[in-house]
Amino acid sequence: MTAPLLRVRMESGQIWDDPSDDLLFELLSDMERGNEQFLVMDRLADVTGQTFVQVARTEVGGYQVEYREGDADRHFQAFTEDKRIAHSVITSWAFELPGWRNALPWVPLRFTNYR
Repeated sequence: MTAPLLRVRMESGQIWDDPSDDLLFELLSDMERGNEQFLVMDRLADVTGQTFVQVARTEVGGYQVEYREGDADRHFQAFTEDKRIAHSVITSWAFELPGWRNALPWVPLRFTNYR
């Protein structure tokens, strides 16, 4: 048995290893139905835990999609109202298919440290 390459974690704590295209669509559908608010998919080969894609439902029923590739300056976000676009982006990211970076207007995501 081979080690998984990807792991999806849902808001509820449910975990899925090496999810299929169909499973990712169903997980987004669970979010659309209000059963979950977000999912995070990690590349398990990245031991730093800083290479991931995640999707959260917005207050207006859309999707906030984020990806990160290492350091905080490589963390980006985009928004879409279309579940199929969110699905296409995370599936293409997961299976390393071309085009996902051009599917949404990505902007850097910055966090401010408050003291």
